[in-house]
Amino acid sequence: MEPSIYDLLKDQESLLGNNVDPYSYVSPSAYDTAWLAMVPDSNTPTQPMFVECFNWILDNQKEQGFWGDVDKRGLPTIETLPATIACIIALNKWNEGRNKQDKGLSFLEANLEKLLTQHSESFSRWFVIVFPSMVALIGLIENGGVAALGREGRRFVTTPLISIRPIEA
Repeated sequence: MEPSIYDLLKDQESLLGNNVDPYSYVSPSAYDTAWLAMVPDSNTPTQPMFVECFNWILDNQKEQGFWGDVDKRGLPTIETLPATIACIIALNKWNEGRNKQDKGLSFLEANLEKLLTQHSESFSRWFVIVFPSMVALIGLIENGGVAALGREGRRFVTTPLISIRPIEA
């Protein structure tokens, strides 16, 4: 009989011991950090459970307005698009950092089409799956739909990524 998931977890716990930092299991990305920052505290649902993650968002927006990594030339990577959207959503969820949200939206407005065009031949599968959903989510929080983001003059390219680059098996 195959071991159950609980057996596998117990094996892992015995290998690692009790002094393991649970944050060490989460990849250090702005995108993942933003999702953790959105989780409400079970005792105080009006506050984030992972306050450190939320504070990281408040403290780590790049000067240009995005969250995430840069390439060898110091330019934002394609992964900054979903990371920036996730960080904006996290700030919006807790009704904090309106100026940071606006700066992030301005970054998206100025760079979305350029980054999508530059990387259109090399989207990762992760990006092709995640990015359209993130665009839909930010459209929902801005009450103006995906194309407008609820602000006068702000419109974004919503071309389906699958038509730009087919998913390879």
